[in-house]
Amino acid sequence: MVQLSAILYNTMRINHLSVAIVLDDKFPSASGVSRSIQTQIEELTQLGHHVTLIAPQTDLEPPEHATVVPVASFRFPGLPLHTRIIYASRRVARAISQEHHFDIIHSQTDTGALLLAAKIAQAQRIPHIHTFHTNMAGSHTMPVPTFFASLGFRFCALLTARIHQRHLRGQRVTAPQLASENWIGQFDWHTQAIIARAVDASTTPSHYMSAYIRAAAHGVDLPGAIIPTGYNRTFEAYAQATQRQRQDDGKIRFITISRLVKEKRLDVIIQAFQQAAIPHSELYIVGDGAESKRLARLAQDSPNIIFTGHVGGRKAIVQLLRDADVFVLASYRFDNQPIVIPESLVVGVPILYCDDRLDVGLNQSNSLLVQPDTASLAAGMQQIAEPAYHQQLVDGTKSVLTELSPQATATAYAQLYQQTIKQYHKR
Repeated sequence: MVQLSAILYNTMRINHLSVAIVLDDKFPSASGVSRSIQTQIEELTQLGHHVTLIAPQTDLEPPEHATVVPVASFRFPGLPLHTRIIYASRRVARAISQEHHFDIIHSQTDTGALLLAAKIAQAQRIPHIHTFHTNMAGSHTMPVPTFFASLGFRFCALLTARIHQRHLRGQRVTAPQLASENWIGQFDWHTQAIIARAVDASTTPSHYMSAYIRAAAHGVDLPGAIIPTGYNRTFEAYAQATQRQRQDDGKIRFITISRLVKEKRLDVIIQAFQQAAIPHSELYIVGDGAESKRLARLAQDSPNIIFTGHVGGRKAIVQLLRDADVFVLASYRFDNQPIVIPESLVVGVPILYCDDRLDVGLNQSNSLLVQPDTASLAAGMQQIAEPAYHQQLVDGTKSVLTELSPQATATAYAQLYQQTIKQYHKR
């Protein structure tokens, strides 16, 4: 009788869902996760759904058209500045559940948010969806912190499985995708498979991430979907309204926008740019981070390499991209689907990159794929600087804008929510 009531309740509300989104990151922040969630909130509300954001109360700026539930949080030394861990006690879950009722809860980071979402889902008897934004197996640049981070990640996964009373059991199968990973990388992929098995459905923006998690699951069925991260509607409007401010000086400007950390391989970009030695060229490095001083020393003899520091705000980012000619992405076996890809394409800036696993939004008509070494990246810079080829790629940037539209992303999420709710109440 209780189950039937739940089915009827959700059937009546299926077109106007109450969705809770949970994350550990500061909101808003410059991180790709925060920016993608901002787009999700805006687009889901456009479709008529009610969104509640559960996020750290530190520096929290409430998004328009969404209910906000601030939660106390803490941070560990070594984490990115935008990353915190929200408290995920049962007391917090009960307090939220007493004040709010949701049809579905969607965790978007892998620590406190994952656990709190699981406990709220258990308390309210609603389905729990999780999105894998980050390739944890590719983020290991320091051995000791990596080891403890992986253990903490596994603890959260196992606790989530215990809350949902689902465990990863399946026949071990050969996983060629994982053969190239070291033991700690394989450990992390298996951890993500535990999470994917524990929740009611999972999503990720990239095909390779989905394939790797499924390989680590040893043949266990994992409900969910691949949903690319789209560009933001407001970002698109700024792009259409923003004019190029640069003089037509004959220079070609390369740009990269990211946190200045080892995994982004900014040193390889700098060395490749210096090696390419393209006349009348310049390189803009936008962002800040732990590697800023080392990178500045590496570029100290190159006056045509400009460090802007952190740049906040969509308008400022749009202007930087509008004044650039080529976006350079040198990360390798790290990124999932960087949000700078759809953002660059919507401004009409082609992309030079070196990770063949990144295929969402990228094709031969709008980007150039090279090998990950410095010499290959330098040769790629020289090739893409050729005026005719560069213009060909510029013309091709519009080819994927429908696929990466914010409307397409939100519609895919709404459909998955509806499907997951129906399946949940059939159990």
